[in-house]
Amino acid sequence: MPFRTTALAAALALALPVHAEDVPLFVGDEIVVTPTRAPQKLSDTLAAATVLTRSDIEASGALDLPALLQGLPGVEISQTGGFGSQTAIRMRGGESDHTLVLVDGLRVNSVSAGTAAIEHLSLDDIERIEIVRGNVSSVYGSEAIGGVVRIFTRQGRGPVRPRLNVGAGTDDFRNLSAGVGGELKPGLSVDFSAGRTEAGGFSSVKKRYASDDPAIDPWDSFLPADADDDTTRNTHFNFRLNHQIGDRLAWGIDARQNRADIELDGSYADHAEHDLAAYSLHVQGRPLDNWTSRLTAGRSTDELDSDFGGSAMDRYHTRIDQLHWENTLSAGLHMLRFGLEAQKQSLESSLAYSETERRAASAYAGAGLRFGAHDFDLSLRHDRYSDFGGHGTGRAAYGYSLTPALKSYAAVATAFKAPTFNELYLPAWWGGNPDLKPERSRSAELGLNYAGGGQFFQAVLFANRTEDLIAYVWPSNVNIGEARNRGLELSWHGELAGMSARAALTLQNPEDADTGQALLRRAQRFGSFALSDRVGRLGWRAELIAAGPHPDVHVTTFARTRVPGYAALNLSADYALAPGWKLAGRVVNALDADYSLAHGYATPGRGFRLELAYAPK
Repeated sequence: MPFRTTALAAALALALPVHAEDVPLFVGDEIVVTPTRAPQKLSDTLAAATVLTRSDIEASGALDLPALLQGLPGVEISQTGGFGSQTAIRMRGGESDHTLVLVDGLRVNSVSAGTAAIEHLSLDDIERIEIVRGNVSSVYGSEAIGGVVRIFTRQGRGPVRPRLNVGAGTDDFRNLSAGVGGELKPGLSVDFSAGRTEAGGFSSVKKRYASDDPAIDPWDSFLPADADDDTTRNTHFNFRLNHQIGDRLAWGIDARQNRADIELDGSYADHAEHDLAAYSLHVQGRPLDNWTSRLTAGRSTDELDSDFGGSAMDRYHTRIDQLHWENTLSAGLHMLRFGLEAQKQSLESSLAYSETERRAASAYAGAGLRFGAHDFDLSLRHDRYSDFGGHGTGRAAYGYSLTPALKSYAAVATAFKAPTFNELYLPAWWGGNPDLKPERSRSAELGLNYAGGGQFFQAVLFANRTEDLIAYVWPSNVNIGEARNRGLELSWHGELAGMSARAALTLQNPEDADTGQALLRRAQRFGSFALSDRVGRLGWRAELIAAGPHPDVHVTTFARTRVPGYAALNLSADYALAPGWKLAGRVVNALDADYSLAHGYATPGRGFRLELAYAPK
């Protein structure tokens, strides 16, 4: 289905009279912390933000985090197959390593590749996701050129209650997860969950690209044996403990691990084990009535081991030791923020990197000021890395409340992205270049927020330009070229004639500023539309995700090519069997669209899932 037809159908559907569901609506009164690190209403933020609550996650029926994020405004997902396959997230046309991912406040981007393996983070463990689109490097530092995805895992709330989820479906889908959470006593809460998900059942590489042609270099192609089913098995656990001591002091422990066993396609590796873990301790207090201070110490790890036919191939074990002290001071309608961060990044690999460790120290400060209908938000940050020196960033935003429900804002910002260990320290014959400079970015945006009558609408015009991009030009990585993007993001969530609905549309033009050539794996238009309803015990949801064509690199010839656009329809329904018990079904890709997110790689065709869940209220 062409994208213009899809968009027209979605627009027409907005006018249809429908009915409400009992999933809580997310509107402008929702409190968010990610845009500035300080709590504020979504409708008051001077940035483009989206929040997904636990109710949103469950209502979506998504199998994994990439599927949940796909179709959100400004967010593009590239994936080399189905569940558990390598995934890249791009925001506002940025590179795959221009998005910072935080889980319970810890950075989880790999220090070797610079990206985060979001495909292995289990949705069963997640309580809430906050997404900020656009440059917030002055708040979060490196990687936040395109935006930030901040994930909060489950917290024990209310009485102690168990939960259970069992599922099965096509493409060899099987799932079993269980958890328990709640307050053990006043002020002491705990949550623990564990589970295993398995899925695959189809070949990640499209079979026409698996060749035994002797004229093709076998190291640069797929083999006939690659046209087999590829399965990923993901085992996970998550633990959180929080203890409130009086009115002014609290502490907590977080521990998480995700272990993926992955079948691959390719002549270099056909199997991998990918382990992600994070452990942290935090202490939070209120030295004064208007001063909140939090100290967090933690470690995140990303360990990837690949093999071919059981013989070990590459090993990349990365670690980030982190210490973060953040503070918020409130004075009436005004708020001041300041903090310090320290990182020690380490790498252990089968390859001979010239350096395997570096340190970073950062200081930041910001202010949110309100004078009647006028809002100001200012932030400054300085990061100093042991291998390339210091870099400063800043952001200034101004907002004006046209009415109590309608606010406009404008913002300008600068950002940077530190070179990765792969770019700096791989052996010279692999392209390592220790003289690389950080990538630098400038951005501007104009936004309009409306929150009223059960509706939240946001429109954002944006423009960004990134310089000193790092690219491989034989024989090494170099700083070369400049990228730019201009676009419009539209998003809406609300209630129409009694129905819950969401819509998002992004129009953009990411291109090489020197040549005008479109950037790879980025579409000029994409969006989504979802409708849901509940009648008694029965609830349903329909979701349409669509994108226009995008340029890519041919999977075997490496020539520039074009991947067609697509439209995929997902349907889900659930029935409350008894208090706490729910039976849910989902039809994935209901129209059996044949499409790719990355050239040469397949996505699942029409599939079915059935799940039984127990979660007493």
